Amino acid sequence: MIPDGFTPAAAILCEGGDTVEPDGTVTHREQRREGDFSTAIRLLNEPSERALAADLCPMYSIVEPPQFWLVDTRGRAVEPTLPIGECGLSKLGGIDAILKLRVVDVVEYRDPLLARPRLSLSSCSPHFTPPDEGTEPAVGLTVGYVYCLFDGTSVKGTTDEMRLPIENLPPAEPCSLVATRTAVTTYVSPGPLNIRSLTVELDGCRRVIPDGYAPLQASDSMLSAFR
Repeated sequence: MIPDGFTPAAAILCEGGDTVEPDGTVTHREQRREGDFSTAIRLLNEPSERALAADLCPMYSIVEPPQFWLVDTRGRAVEPTLPIGECGLSKLGGIDAILKLRVVDVVEYRDPLLARPRLSLSSCSPHFTPPDEGTEPAVGLTVGYVYCLFDGTSVKGTTDEMRLPIENLPPAEPCSLVATRTAVTTYVSPGPLNIRSLTVELDGCRRVIPDGYAPLQASDSMLSAFR
């Protein structure tokens, strides 16, 4: 399901990571596809089907669908849920439609196996986009528990689940320093387009930036959680 008001301009699909190289690393690739998303949107927004009795469903091996994120022209990313078929498996028509779009870029990463707790993440995307600063105060946000760690635009790993409240953080002071290391998760807000990114600057101005809202000043205790 794609949130109301979100218009995808690109899809980022992740593949690989199943083979350990001799140097103890795994390789995964991010594939960016662009084109007409109308068919994919229709199929991803289909309702789930009513479940059949277990004895009416065939027995076969289950292929795990690829991880993918949709990105709009403002750099906001969402990870859609897939509709469920009558036998309880994900309906892959939307992904099949995305795979028919043209490939515009492929980025390959090699990650140490032990430092990469599988980028199958529920609350962050390994695709970096710059934060989108707003002016309204951030109120009533539910913040994700897993953060993707970036050095520049390169993903370096993920955190374990951790709760980092932002309700009591003060507004950020004016600052022009550019962060070189960041931690990114998602947040949920009451609005119609309610799944967006939250960026923590680990250096530079050391701010917390929920996309679309005014930046907050990160506390020392929050930053220490990433050391």
